[in-house]
Amino acid sequence: MHSQGSEQLARLWTESQPVVGAYIHSLVPNFHQAEDVLQQVAVMLVREFDKYDASRPFLPWALGIARNLAMASRRTAARSVECCLSDDLVGRIQVAFQEQGDSWAGVRQALRMCMKKQPQKVVEVLKLRYAYDLKYGDVAKRMGITDGAARVMLHRAREVLRRCIQQHAGGTTKW
Repeated sequence: MHSQGSEQLARLWTESQPVVGAYIHSLVPNFHQAEDVLQQVAVMLVREFDKYDASRPFLPWALGIARNLAMASRRTAARSVECCLSDDLVGRIQVAFQEQGDSWAGVRQALRMCMKKQPQKVVEVLKLRYAYDLKYGDVAKRMGITDGAARVMLHRAREVLRRCIQQHAGGTTKW
């Protein structure tokens, strides 16, 4: 693949990966197995990118590859454990992710913009809680505040972000 194709794939995959990852996680119940499938999808996209028709949307193509690999993974897992999703349901889930996938791009962009507007202390508390997955007590210790203060700070930060995202994502969010 030439450098221009590599750059195009990198851009398309970066935009689509969160949706593809969520789709895979909805089909493959084991977290680590789902992450393995996501990596397999990335490898397959690189290998098959020269077959991609650039006149068509990338997300459905990537979701189709993800579906095939997720179903293969589910078949392997089904040999040892009964699986619970029919092929029809998997198809319906794929359609839902295709329809909703692009709508989340605006929300992610709005979130990045809104995070840049926040004071450093708010960004820090959000990172400790969500990026590092720390419990409230651990967040409080790291910031030198009480548990209650950490909870209130996080609640207020989430509310400010929610309002900011709704304002900048064109009111498309309903939460």
